[in-house]
Amino acid sequence: MTSTFETLRRLSFFADLSEDSLRTIVPLLQRRRYTPGQVIILEGEPCQSVYFVAEGLVRARRMSLEGREHVLAYLGPGQALNLVPAVDGGANLATVDAATEASIFILPCPKFRQIVRLDQGIAAASQKQLAAEVRRLSDMVEDLALHSVRTRLARFLLARLTDEEPRRQWTQEEIASHIGTVREMVGRSLRSFVAAGIVQRQRGQVVVRDREALQQIATGE
Repeated sequence: MTSTFETLRRLSFFADLSEDSLRTIVPLLQRRRYTPGQVIILEGEPCQSVYFVAEGLVRARRMSLEGREHVLAYLGPGQALNLVPAVDGGANLATVDAATEASIFILPCPKFRQIVRLDQGIAAASQKQLAAEVRRLSDMVEDLALHSVRTRLARFLLARLTDEEPRRQWTQEEIASHIGTVREMVGRSLRSFVAAGIVQRQRGQVVVRDREALQQIATGE
């Protein structure tokens, strides 16, 4: 229990909770490890649990009827999954799988609803995360509705890459899923960036060479 208590204290979702709140929730949690690619939550299935990422990175995504995938978010330590269906009783909103080795705390939905009713601190932490999620999704909708693929790709590169050492290698398919387009459009935009000297391809990786030019594209200038 002590180890779980100390781990929760380091996670953003639980950081502001009182010791009493933490001691209330610790005995209700189970910890599970997932390997890369392992499915944690299935879109459309009944909500079974709320999940709190302790270590690693997970990916939330939705699939269209035509088979196109859109990545909603990559979520890391301290972030909660499945709060919405846990609150409203509906089906899971997205499929979530492990992008890396991941350690996750699991709290069954009935226990979550019970503890939210009884503990104001946990209720407030849940409200804060839900509000942050609404803001993030609102920004995503604006990005998809108002900005071109070139602009979205430029924003992605600025957020995910550095001039010297990309955080990890992304395939064009992964980038397309993340920014809401198809691989062909990503490839076309990347080729135009390369031709303009804005980025360079090195051993399958994209290295930003002209951050100022990329920033202008990202802001729609």
